Amino acid sequence: MTMTDKERLELRTYCASLLKQYGFQFNTTDPVLPAIYIIHREMQQCNETNRMIAQRIDEATSRIRPKVFHFNREGEAWKFQLAIAMKWILCGGLIMVAISIGIWYWSIFSDVDRAQTIINTHDNLSQMAAHAKRNRDGSYFIDLSEARGDSVQHFREYVRIDKKTIRIFLGRD
Repeated sequence: MTMTDKERLELRTYCASLLKQYGFQFNTTDPVLPAIYIIHREMQQCNETNRMIAQRIDEATSRIRPKVFHFNREGEAWKFQLAIAMKWILCGGLIMVAISIGIWYWSIFSDVDRAQTIINTHDNLSQMAAHAKRNRDGSYFIDLSEARGDSVQHFREYVRIDKKTIRIFLGRD
């Protein structure tokens, strides 16, 4: 298919006006104009295709999370490692705080206070054990005498509460 002279003139005028936008001055009768226009159109299509490819690559990279890091400046890798260390320190600290709170909560509602009382009375119990004696069979026993009046000597005297119960005084808080 051949072009008429009018179509050629319109194409050359269009090409000249297009190239004038980019700062190129051509005469409408210049024979190079159609070739330059074709190159211009090909470049436009190439740029569009490149833009679409770049957009698809960006979409694909946004879906995957790469584990490879590129450090371009000096000291970036050190700061990155420091950030990772701080993350682990904070996570470990939060875990330790949670465990401490759990232990504290458990100690409030368990028999820790009772165990603490037993530990505190250890001195009294060791004094009582010092008064223990051994009989011929190898059994240990403690001789106690009934308390007289108001005076009670700890570990040595007892008070009879009823027929089957006696109370031994271990000491005071």
